[in-house]
Amino acid sequence: MLHGRKPLMMKMPVQKGCVWVDLGGGTASNVEFFSKSVMTDWFDKVYVVDLTPSLAKVAKKRVADNKWGGKVEIILGDATDPKLEGLPPSGSCDVVSISYAVTMIPNWKDVLQNAYRLLKPGGHICVCDFTLDAKSQWSASKKFWKYLFSTDHIYLNEEHITTLQTMFEEKHLEVSYGTFPYVPRLLKCPYYAFIGMKK
Repeated sequence: MLHGRKPLMMKMPVQKGCVWVDLGGGTASNVEFFSKSVMTDWFDKVYVVDLTPSLAKVAKKRVADNKWGGKVEIILGDATDPKLEGLPPSGSCDVVSISYAVTMIPNWKDVLQNAYRLLKPGGHICVCDFTLDAKSQWSASKKFWKYLFSTDHIYLNEEHITTLQTMFEEKHLEVSYGTFPYVPRLLKCPYYAFIGMKK
């Protein structure tokens, strides 16, 4: 269902000594896309931020089970809060990712501003989420998916992509369509994967 996550993680720019912040990172499942050797040799520090205590609890267990040790830190708190205790200093991060969380944050522009603040010049933001496709999606399809997701407090918005393109220098953008469980395969919802660089 979360079709954009794997391709985004596979394209995420990583360099030696990388500092990565995963905002709205839930159970820290994104970290598992990288092998233990990559975590050890390439990442200096990884911060996973989420507002939900139950998800943070699972994330901490995942860190322990994978023996990531001091490499991965779980922070319980609001990803939009620039003063959240435990976050690295402004302008110190190489990568900030937001995976299927922007649509769930009412003040979504604040989380993008927080990501911008955390990134060093030349650092990269990596975002994937559900969206609406202005170019090829039928109006009825837009209304259907917008309503369906809103019943689960997920709010699709075409402005997410355009705002990212304004704030960051676009390096990669993929917009595609994916299927969902229990939904006829003819009904597909658009999703995107965006990588941008702080100017």
